[in-house]
Amino acid sequence: MRDRTKLAPFQNQSESFTAFRDKGVYYVDKTDVIPYLIDSGHEICVFTRPRRFGKTLMLRTLQTFFEYRLDKDGKPIDNRRYFEGLKVMQAGEHVLKHLGRYPVISLSFKDVSGESYQEVIEQLRGAVYDASTPHEKILKESGCLSTGQLETLQSYLDGAASEANLRQFLKYMPQWLNMSTKRKVVILLDEYDVPLQQAAIYDIHHPKSELFERTVRLIGKFISTGFKSNDNLAFGIIAGCMRVAKESIFTGMNNPGVITVVDRIPNEFWGFTPKEVEDMLAYYGLSDQMDALKNWYDGYYYSNREVYNPWSLLNAIRGLVNGYGDDAIQAYWSMTSSNDIIDDMIDNHPEYREELARLMEGGTKWVKVYKDLSYRDLNSRPDAIWSFLLFTGYLKSLSVRKDEDDLLEAEVTVPNREILTVMKSAMRNWWENIKLAKYDARPLMQALWNGDAAATEREINDIMSDSISVKDAKEDFYHGMMVGVLRTQCTVKSNRESGEGFPDILAIQGNHAAILELKCLLPSVLDQIPKNEQYARAPGMMQKLLDEAEEQIRTRHYIEGLQFECPNVTKVKSYALCFCRKQCVVRVIDK
Repeated sequence: MRDRTKLAPFQNQSESFTAFRDKGVYYVDKTDVIPYLIDSGHEICVFTRPRRFGKTLMLRTLQTFFEYRLDKDGKPIDNRRYFEGLKVMQAGEHVLKHLGRYPVISLSFKDVSGESYQEVIEQLRGAVYDASTPHEKILKESGCLSTGQLETLQSYLDGAASEANLRQFLKYMPQWLNMSTKRKVVILLDEYDVPLQQAAIYDIHHPKSELFERTVRLIGKFISTGFKSNDNLAFGIIAGCMRVAKESIFTGMNNPGVITVVDRIPNEFWGFTPKEVEDMLAYYGLSDQMDALKNWYDGYYYSNREVYNPWSLLNAIRGLVNGYGDDAIQAYWSMTSSNDIIDDMIDNHPEYREELARLMEGGTKWVKVYKDLSYRDLNSRPDAIWSFLLFTGYLKSLSVRKDEDDLLEAEVTVPNREILTVMKSAMRNWWENIKLAKYDARPLMQALWNGDAAATEREINDIMSDSISVKDAKEDFYHGMMVGVLRTQCTVKSNRESGEGFPDILAIQGNHAAILELKCLLPSVLDQIPKNEQYARAPGMMQKLLDEAEEQIRTRHYIEGLQFECPNVTKVKSYALCFCRKQCVVRVIDK
């Protein structure tokens, strides 16, 4: 076995390119993106990938390459050492002449959001402060800025800029840096669409809010001042999850290059290819984990290539290297931010729940792909949700084509086990915290107290008619469902000793009590029967399971035990329930 103490270390995830290189951390070389961007001929480039797909690290790499910066002695810092041995160094002089040539304005909108417009403004001030601070010394000591310009600069540095000056930041800062260094600038803008996404989600839940429209105007004006007809700009790189051209964010830009998840480019500069993953696993002596990692983190198809989610893959490999065993392979992607859009889709679009469930079961669906997707479309154009899920990494495209109207459409499915875990969690959250919490259980309770099997059956089936997919459900799913519903109206005891056994559920309200013994005809059992016989044979199989439940209630003396332990309970009804997928049959058990 290889001595891992002699291998490049594997540390916690970092988004700093220089830290990777300084510490000798294993690095997957993606620096060929630099000649690609330069050779594309686009002064401005917008690229989109799902969250945690290496966008920030890519921007830090570009910053290290392009950046003109002075040391404490006023001499230019040479970053060439960070790129020695990497692909970019083979690109030729027409690329390398840009190394260390430009002041870089680096902005991130990762935290620019809030539940009010003033919160968004305040967070934008913070982003501007972070982008201004690295340039304070050179701007103040250049002697090129007027008194008024220095006052505006100081307001950026104090986090106190007026809204008007905030909007003009990307106009003023490149101009000042050009005046001070006689060099054009590079602007790097990360997570540009976060303010729009968060404002759109807020407005979905607050219909009278104007946060989204105000945020669009603010961010649109902020970006356009830097990227529209800016003579001080050498290159502008914008990164996010989606291209949102319809929000007027990019209006007036000079033919920006755009790279989305459905565009074909010469290489995949963000996610990891199978070959890159194989090389990394071989390096760390983990080649036997390839199949497991593929199942969890592979499945995307970007730049006409099979692609792994880099963030989750690296976390899993780090865990394996550090000896965490099977616990190392888990859903990391869901930990990086909320899944509000999925939650909203499940809650407010019942027509899509079954379609989402079919995708979770391995099915596929042809959907329209709106490359100019607007966040406001999530309200006005419901089918836009599928494009959103594709662009943000919840779905992958198996193939792309144009329909009879020459519009783009894609065949989509769930990419891997990690995303399946995220979706199941969202479904479970909707079911437990929204669906069951809103259900009025009083008719069900009345049916139980009255010994009305038909009404009890009808109420339970009504709950499940609008449920998540229960194809793989087991008895504990139905058990949890019944406990959740009954607890809204009465005291519930689950698997508590009574008589000579442990009835599944005891529901008590005043002097009334109901004993429920649950059985489940597993879909996996039913699927062993030929499909053309399943529906005919299922009722008989469910009746046999009801017989088993009835025998438990009688032979283990659940009723007698309950009456002995709870003498105030004078009216007891007992039931056998059998579930199969979305159907429940109920039998009253007479004492």
